[in-house]
Amino acid sequence: MQDVSVSYAKEHLEELVLRAARGEDVRIVVPDIGTAKLHVLPNVGSVVERKPGRWAGRFTVPARLFEPLNDDELGWLSGEQSP
Repeated sequence: MQDVSVSYAKEHLEELVLRAARGEDVRIVVPDIGTAKLHVLPNVGSVVERKPGRWAGRFTVPARLFEPLNDDELGWLSGEQSP
């Protein structure tokens, strides 16, 4: 396990990440704060490609949602009336 300073880590970050990827333990030490340990996470494919229309047909929106609010609802939303 190697302890390195923040200034060294800034200059050699790519090297340190590659070493962590090989399984070495790398710790970045900040005297006033503490120590951070580098871990390499496996690619889990969490980034999903966005496709328009993927949710089409999965739920319905009630027509009432687009109607104007009545006076009671407006009063409640503005805080002038209690529900």
